[in-house]
Amino acid sequence: MTKHVSTKRALILSLLSMLLCVSMLVGSTYAWFTDTATTSVNTIQAGTLKVDIVNESGDSVLGTGLSFRNVDGTATGEAILWEPGCTYRTEGFMIKSTGKLALKYKVYLNGLDGNSELLKVITFSIVDASGNVVDLNAFEGHLTPNDTVSEVLYLQGTMATDAGNDYQGKELKGISITVVATQDTVEKDSKDEKYDENATLPIVASIADLNTNMTAASIPMAKNPDGTESATKHVPVIVPVGEKAAEDITYFEHNSGYTGKGVMFGSTNLNSYAAAPANAGDYTFIFRDGTVNSAATGYTSIDNLKDTSVYMLVPGNSDVVFENMTFNGVVSFDIQMYTSPWSYLNSITFKNCTFNGIVVGSCPAVKATFDGCTFKNYTNAAPDSANNSNPIWWRAATGYWGEGADESVHSLEEFTFINNKVTSTRPVKIERIGWNCTAKITILDNEFDISAQAGDTVTKNMAINIGQKDSTSKFILIDDGNTISANTASLYTAALTDGSNQYVVVSGSQVLDRNGKDKTITAMVWKTTTGETFEMKTIK
Repeated sequence: MTKHVSTKRALILSLLSMLLCVSMLVGSTYAWFTDTATTSVNTIQAGTLKVDIVNESGDSVLGTGLSFRNVDGTATGEAILWEPGCTYRTEGFMIKSTGKLALKYKVYLNGLDGNSELLKVITFSIVDASGNVVDLNAFEGHLTPNDTVSEVLYLQGTMATDAGNDYQGKELKGISITVVATQDTVEKDSKDEKYDENATLPIVASIADLNTNMTAASIPMAKNPDGTESATKHVPVIVPVGEKAAEDITYFEHNSGYTGKGVMFGSTNLNSYAAAPANAGDYTFIFRDGTVNSAATGYTSIDNLKDTSVYMLVPGNSDVVFENMTFNGVVSFDIQMYTSPWSYLNSITFKNCTFNGIVVGSCPAVKATFDGCTFKNYTNAAPDSANNSNPIWWRAATGYWGEGADESVHSLEEFTFINNKVTSTRPVKIERIGWNCTAKITILDNEFDISAQAGDTVTKNMAINIGQKDSTSKFILIDDGNTISANTASLYTAALTDGSNQYVVVSGSQVLDRNGKDKTITAMVWKTTTGETFEMKTIK
């Protein structure tokens, strides 16, 4: 009896305040629309297919959570104590469709922190309102536009009867469930209701799985619309992040890699020095619903960053998305680019993210997007470095350090900045654009409030600084719908002298509105003391 009670008290799982997060693959976005225009994807994500988790009264439980109870549904009246052979289940919850499409969905357990070996002796299931028990991995639900709420479901956990003393004193916490949905075979689409039958659900992985067990080959292949397996494209991987603090990273291969404090996403199982990169967009990694706390609150030089890295060791040419994330402090986003051949990420996207700090360094992707993000006012905390408080300071990257012309591939060929709100004292700055390419820059529907710093003797409180690499660097700028506060000196700025933030008149550059019509922008000269301006316009 004493041993039984001791085991019971020792096996405590912190499951009382379960956070539930909803991850959605809208309209089978990644399975079917990956190759369509970004605006179409965003439109579908915003309003066509969306899921929520609600309680039995129909109220969303996002941010409030559920708790485990006795199997008969009654509260235990005390802390949940797990022991061999016990079974607990959560309060009832329902999956609700708030979009317009029929969907199929799966439920994943994730966000685990602690002793993951406990999962070897706890089996999780979904129990429906009739008491039917289905293994969590096998469960799949369906909703239609006319039947938008599931029956009451329960997450049930059962500890194995043969769980021995090795599991005493171990703990799991930070547990959440993620519901992933995609289109179902209900609506008649372009030809019939079977069009969606091969829509592929993503997989959901913890950071621990991503950083230890996952290999590039272990990620399942996506299906083509005709049901055949794609030859190269893999299903997306969703990684719920939770709270993630910087820790020591030591990754070093052939004078490349990163050593210092940072956050690692991935491993050499997914990418490494001289590895063959994938085709553009064959892999997609979605990091969402979490907070990254950098160890750095400031930096002294963009060429000598320390303890800032969010290191993404994923296949070359991957698409990486950060969604509903918060970044605190100074962060750089880094990759292993010395693959064979060299490669960057195909794209990096920040959607609905909050930045309480600075994004700095070399852009790790060919295409970069910030959509619906908030940049809070932040001062670089390094000594004598408040001047470098740009919310973003990114450069086109290069891996070539030899003599002669650099003809290698470079990042930051496309930069999209839409629907963001920026409060700062320095501009969003992208530099060395148009390096061996015609850069495409899209700046739409943003709000800027850029105030001068105390002690400024020249004008630096502009909103956007676009700097060209050299006199051959062409760009296409699409600008429309942006607003600036009365504090902000100008929407655009650049230096008219040599430097990485320079503006150069190059034949073939274009400045357009959202309808593709030529426009002229009056920009302010960087560090002017007289309010000097210049024109940015199409050069024919």
